[in-house]
Amino acid sequence: MIELKHITKSYTMGEQTVHALYDTNLKIEDGEYVAIVGPSGSGKSTMMNVLGCLDNPTSGDYILDGKSVAKLRDDRLAEIRNQHIGFVFQRFNLLGRTSALRNVELPARYGGKSDKERRASAMAALQAVGLGDRMNHTPVELSGGQQQRVAIARALVNKPTLLLADEPTGALDSKTGEDILTLFENLQKDRTITIIMVTHDHNIAARANRVISIRDGKIESDIVRQKSAEVTPPLRASAPAAADMPKVTTNGAKHALVPALGGSR
Repeated sequence: MIELKHITKSYTMGEQTVHALYDTNLKIEDGEYVAIVGPSGSGKSTMMNVLGCLDNPTSGDYILDGKSVAKLRDDRLAEIRNQHIGFVFQRFNLLGRTSALRNVELPARYGGKSDKERRASAMAALQAVGLGDRMNHTPVELSGGQQQRVAIARALVNKPTLLLADEPTGALDSKTGEDILTLFENLQKDRTITIIMVTHDHNIAARANRVISIRDGKIESDIVRQKSAEVTPPLRASAPAAADMPKVTTNGAKHALVPALGGSR
C-alpha cells in the first residue's frame, strides 16, 4: 500500500515560498490503476516525484510497502527505485544504438542480476508487451508505439510493485496511444501491479479505475469508477475477468463511486 501523510513540498524562490504540494493525504491500495490529472503547475509532477522516490518531501511522511521512505538517504532511495518502482516517460529515454533487449536489461544490470537472469527477465518483459519478435531491433528500427512498449518492458523487468507513467501517450498518435492504454489495463489485471499515471488529459485519465484531480498543490477530487466491461487485450487471445474495485480511503477530498468518467472538467 502507498500512503502519503500530510505531505508538503516547498520551494524557495527569492523571498517567496511556493508550496508545490500542501498537506496532502492519500492512500492507494495494492493493484489499483490510478490517474493523477491536473493542469500545468498543479503539483501532479511533484507528487509523482515524491511517489517515485525521486524527491524527498519538505514535511510529512511517505509509506511505501509498509515502510517510511520520506527521510531515507539518496543511496537507499536509489535501491528502492531499482527494486520496487518502474518508470515510463513520455519521450521513451531509450539508448539509440542499443537493441531493445539490452535497453530492457539495464535496470536488471544495476540490480546486480547475473547475465543469464538479466537476459531471461528482459526477454520475458518484451514478450509481455508484444515485442518478442523485435528484441534485437534498435529504437530507430521501431515505431513510436513499439519504442514505448520497450520502455514499458524496461520498467517491468525487475518486477516492481509500482509502475509510474508520466504522460505515457504524449508523444504518440491517438491510435497508438489507445494501444498503450489498453496494455496498461491488461498489465494491471494480469500482474496485480499498482499503476499510477500522470496526465493533463481528462479523457486519458478516465481510462484508469480511479482519477485524482490535483490543483494548486492540493487534491481537488478523488473519483473511483466501476468498469462496465472487460478490456479486450491486443496481445492475448483472452483476458481474465475484471476484478472488483477495491475500497479507497482518502482524507480531505471529494470521493464518489460512479459507473463511468468521461470528457473534460
